[in-house]
Order: sequence, then C-alpha cells, then structure tokens
Amino acid sequence: MAFVLIHGNPVSRAAPLRDGAASLVRDQTAAPGTVLPFGDARFFGPQGKEVHAPVVAMAATPDGGGYWLVGPDGAVLSFGDAHLYGSAGSPRLSPIVGIAATPDGHGYWLVDSDGSVLGFGDAHFYGSAGATSAGATSAGATSAGASALGGETTGSVVGMAATPDGGGYWLVGSDGGVLSFGDAHFYGSTGGKPRHSPIVGITPAPGGGGYWLVGSDGSVLSFGDAHYYGSTGGKPLHAPVIGMAPTVDGRGYWLVASDGSVLSFGDAHFFGSAAGKSLAEPVVAVSANPEGGGYWLVEGERSPTPAVSLFTPALDAALNQRAGVVSAAVLDLRNGNLYTYRPGVEAITASVVKVQILGTLLVRAQNTGQPLSAADQALATDMIELSDNDDATDLWNEIGGAPAVAAFDRSVGMLATTPNLSWGLTTTTAADQVKLLEHLVEPNGILSDASRAFILQLMEHVAPFEYWGVSSSTSPGTTVALKNGWLPWGGGWAVNSIGWVDGSERNYLIAVLTSGSPNEAYGISSISMVADAAWAALGPSH
Repeated sequence: MAFVLIHGNPVSRAAPLRDGAASLVRDQTAAPGTVLPFGDARFFGPQGKEVHAPVVAMAATPDGGGYWLVGPDGAVLSFGDAHLYGSAGSPRLSPIVGIAATPDGHGYWLVDSDGSVLGFGDAHFYGSAGATSAGATSAGATSAGASALGGETTGSVVGMAATPDGGGYWLVGSDGGVLSFGDAHFYGSTGGKPRHSPIVGITPAPGGGGYWLVGSDGSVLSFGDAHYYGSTGGKPLHAPVIGMAPTVDGRGYWLVASDGSVLSFGDAHFFGSAAGKSLAEPVVAVSANPEGGGYWLVEGERSPTPAVSLFTPALDAALNQRAGVVSAAVLDLRNGNLYTYRPGVEAITASVVKVQILGTLLVRAQNTGQPLSAADQALATDMIELSDNDDATDLWNEIGGAPAVAAFDRSVGMLATTPNLSWGLTTTTAADQVKLLEHLVEPNGILSDASRAFILQLMEHVAPFEYWGVSSSTSPGTTVALKNGWLPWGGGWAVNSIGWVDGSERNYLIAVLTSGSPNEAYGISSISMVADAAWAALGPSH
C-alpha cells in the first residue's frame, strides 16, 4: 500500500477554480463520459462532448444540483453547481478509482488504487493506506492523523466513502478489507477471507454508523447499522455489478451493473435503467440524487490497454534467473501505460539519490526566491555529471540532510523512500523513482520549469563512464537524461539506473534497481535487459 501523492497541484486552492470542464473536453457527438439521469435526477452535462480520459467515478453535490466526474488520471470534470477545486494531474503511476464529496460540497477527495488520498477544497486529509504517510498532506488539506484506525487490506483499493460530517473516510480494497480514517469507525470487513468475486465499492449508511460493501457478483455485505435488504449474490447476471447507491433514509439501495441494469432493494424505487439500450461504453459509476427521487449512471471509457507487454513471460523468466533482485518501472508518457516488474521492492539508492538531493536544493532556492549560488551550481554539476560523492556530501549537509530530503520526497509522492543519514544507503523503490522522474519531466507545482530544466540538463550530460543502464539500445539523436548509482553492499553490488528517454518516436520514464549482483558489470547487464526491452517494446509501431 502506498502514499499521499501531491501531483500536478501547484498550490492549495480554497476557492473554486472554475465551473464546468471546458479545458478537459472537446466537441464531439455524445460518447464515453455520458451521464444518464433517471427519476428526478437532472442532466447537467457533458452535452455533446467526449471526455478525453476514461471516467471511473462520480459524486453528486449535496443539493443534487450538479456532479463531478473523475478519470483514472485524476482529471476532474464539474457540472451544474459542482465547482472544480483541483485535479490530480496526469499521467499517474496508480489510477484514480474513486471520488467522495464533502458534506457542504465545497471540496472532494480522490483515492487511487494504491490507497493514496488527495483532498481538494475543504476536504481535509486524515490519512491514507501508506504506512509511511504520517504527517503528509494532499493539496490544500490539513493532516489530522495518517494511520488507519482499524482494518487492513491486501487488495488494490477500489473505492472510498466519506462520513456524513466530513471528518473522516473509509477506503475499501478488492479483497473487502476496510481502512478507516479520521472519525470513520471500523465496523468490520472481509479482508483476508476467501471471496468468489472482488469487492467493487463501499457505501456508508446515512448516519455514518455502518457501511455496505458490494461485490461484482451483486453480493451485499452489511456492517454496523447498515441493514441488509437483499442482493443478487449467487444468481446469474448478464454483466458484473459495478457499484451501489443507498436511499436517503438508508432503508434500501440500488445495485448497478456495467450493462446499465439497475436492481432495487428495500425502499429503493426503480426509476429506470439503461439495460438493453445501446451504450457507447460500459456503465462505470452510479450516484443517487440526494433529494431521493432518482439516480445517475455514468458511461465510462475503457482504460487504454497496452498494445504490447514489455515484461513478457520470457523477460520475466530471464530476470527471475538473475542473481540478486531486479525491480523496474517504465511509464510510457505517450499514453500513460505503466509497465512494472516487482516495482515495490525496496533497494538502496546508491548515487541515484543525488537527484533527490538536487531537487531538495532547488526547492529551497525557489522558496527563498534566490537563485543557486555559483558555488552550489558547480557542486550540483559535478554531483550529477561526474557523480562526485564529496560534492554530494557537501550539498547534503547544506540542505539539512535526511529530514530535508525526506520532506522533498513526500512532496513528490515518494513515500516508499526513506533517506538514510548515510545518503547512499537511502532506500527506495522503482515506482518511487518514476514518480520523481515525472516531476522532472512534467510541469508540476513542486519544481519550477527552470529547476526542472537545470536538473535535466545535467542528467543529459553525464560523463561517458556513467552513460550506461537505461540508455542501452537508444539510437543517436535520442535525448536521454539519466542518473546511475553503484555500490558494493551486503555481500553484493547495488547497481541502479533511472532516466528519461525521448526521441525516435518514443517518450518514456524508466527506473531499474538491482541488489545482490556479484559485481557491477553483472548489475549493469541486468539493467540493460530491461532497458533494451523498453526501447524495443515502446517503439513507433506501438
């Protein structure tokens, strides 16, 4: 489980940015992202437009006068009286899977499949699924405790729900594990128990004294004061259930399937469905009108499927046979496809931590409004281009050491990374290193454009003796910005390479970490296996 990610959100925003979603849609005939209203649920959009990114979740405003849609990249679309308070940015390592509005409608939370929680507007941060997230905050949010109050999950997070007073929230995993934060009490879960079908959502009882979980087979599990009114569990369905919505008084609920079928239980009245109708894409979300007389269904858009598998069975088998441990993450910036091989395995950074040191130095300069001194520029240049350890130590001490680097790491979402007092022994993951690379390549609110350009300029001009690893197989004319690290440690070698490859109709970020290699050359060879595969798989034909 993961981290709190601050990505693509330059500053805290306490006021709406705008209404609608003009910058995120383009004129087209109605297509994916279409909202289907039933009963007294009014239609606010999108009108005759197609949403760029897939839509994965929806939340209505408290008065039913609008709603938000969110895509897996964290882009939020607002309609009616739903104000836009921010988006998560794109591309992402872990897709957004849910959205929950605050009780007054002046903010919302987003959650991704790793359990990262991002708060916007007046949505306060109460914690996330990451054990290392203590003290971290999302954009515009106030930290109020960052550990789960009860429960656990070993599956990917699939949704979230807020308490009625907005003082907390629950996260639920595909295994039925429930994590509670803030004033959200833990009432039970199915985490760790065998299930015939995955859990796809969580819905709170109106008073916050319980919740329902719903499975893709239509099974309903009730906890606390959330009463059970029926389900389709064990019955054949034409399409999997994708979510549920409760009635205003909590004495009933609707289940919705991906074909637009609506099943009502308890005092939930049937207002219509999309079953049997021609849908542009499957239904992916449901939200009840807070006024109680209807509901909305949302057609999604199928997430992009990688045209090619980078980590093929053959490559996996070859990496599995290598001495030591290899982990890798590759993010294709052209389409947001992420390819991983043991991306969460912890490894020591060796000299790749020098990019974090430089990032910390530059953020400090940004905050003071003072450019880097000539002396610091010289130290930074030699630290990156020549991988000079003495210069790295000087800058490490100047910026405040491990605590300062840890703060920078948290700000860019590297919450699986732990700086060590001996900087080369900092631990990290391949997934975290790609998060760092994203902040070097993509505009964001942490590193200014000038800071990003400075770091990348140095990484593009490393000394010839360091030009290996992720640069393997790249052709002349391709831009490669990289940083490598190597260190004998623990009876073997830690050899790592991270970087950005841009050109020859390719544009991707790559991080490969190895440990336990018998020597440096062996580690470089392991990295080259992944780098070669990435170059081949992500070529122009794909």
